[in-house]
Amino acid sequence: MKSKVFQRSHCRICNSTNLTKVLSFEKMPLTEDFVSQGDIGSEFLADNNVYFCQDCHTVQTQHDVDFTEYYKEFYQYSVGQSPTASRFMEAISSELVDKYFQGAHDLKVLEVGSGDGGQLIPFKRIGCQVLGYEPSSKSVEVAQNQGIPTIQGLFDKNSINNLPEEFKTVDIILLSYTFDHLPEPVEFLRTARSILNPQRGVLVVEVHNLERIFERREFCLFEHEHSIYLTRATAQSLLEQEGFTAINFDIVPETIRRANSLIFVATPSTSELQSLRVPPVDLPEYSQLGFYQEQAKEINQGIENLDNFVSQVIQRGETIAGYGAGGRGVATLAAMNQSHQMSYLIDKNPHGENLYTPKSNLPIFGLEKLQESPVDHLLVFSFGYMNEIKQDLKRFGYQPQQAHSMIDITQNKDYQK
Repeated sequence: MKSKVFQRSHCRICNSTNLTKVLSFEKMPLTEDFVSQGDIGSEFLADNNVYFCQDCHTVQTQHDVDFTEYYKEFYQYSVGQSPTASRFMEAISSELVDKYFQGAHDLKVLEVGSGDGGQLIPFKRIGCQVLGYEPSSKSVEVAQNQGIPTIQGLFDKNSINNLPEEFKTVDIILLSYTFDHLPEPVEFLRTARSILNPQRGVLVVEVHNLERIFERREFCLFEHEHSIYLTRATAQSLLEQEGFTAINFDIVPETIRRANSLIFVATPSTSELQSLRVPPVDLPEYSQLGFYQEQAKEINQGIENLDNFVSQVIQRGETIAGYGAGGRGVATLAAMNQSHQMSYLIDKNPHGENLYTPKSNLPIFGLEKLQESPVDHLLVFSFGYMNEIKQDLKRFGYQPQQAHSMIDITQNKDYQK
């Protein structure tokens, strides 16, 4: 897929020009730009550079890709029928309603980036009025078939004009792994505040946690699709800048969250809920340029570890495949130098038939490939679903020790040369 790239020169949050590049990934693809064999080489590739703003301390990209066609036709984020995801989505809905609305069910819930409607289903089940806003035409079709009314389009400051009259004021605005995709996060917060119930509305945002990214060397989350990378401290600062108060960072236990997940609940500063303000989060190391330079070294070592792991498997005369064709898998394979030595990539919900990953060009198959062409090892990219994955693998005769989490490998000193 061909997409235009637009360069910025100012911070997305505070408009500063005091930005320093701290990470660079060469010729990276879009994570859903899968190709057929005949189209290999036509996929979008561009350097993905990550910057640190020395004024507001927000980590971000400084390039925007024109995602209009990509999100409409290609991007299909879905967790399918995952029990882990279902437990999480049920918990989010029940905790929000019980904690901030005393169990009242006559609420209006708007989800931006609503995908196939999975997160809105439990809200609807308890009696809320729900509305999704989603750019993917295929996801919108699935959501509509599940009884979730959804507007198709990319959400921006003009999108409130597309909302039906009964959703001009809403009680809950929800974004699951969407806020950090937005090219203009400040503009979105201002738009959200204009339609959120000023007395008791809540904004619920799930993004990838920069603190966890560095702890785990989870470099695969540095994607073209992501515009900003937040910590609890920078999230709190951004919210206050735009008239919100952060009231919760622990709405659901970390044990039921999905891999890398930072969830913050905020309310307008005019709201009666602002009395629940969380204390200021202090992360002094995340305000220092030197910290990011050290983290870059660790991340590069993590990529080298993965390459060394694959090479060692091949040198022993054994075989290895990848598990998980989501963003983590695609980005990890693209950053590696030895991914071409892997046999294939499998996924529980493959995106179609006869597809290959962008840049690394591994063929993608469903789980049945594990029986047709057995391998000795599986490198698991979707590690947040590891327990489910090991259960699935049992059905095909694989032992738990044959599945290796990418996170474990990136941090394992045994694979450092």
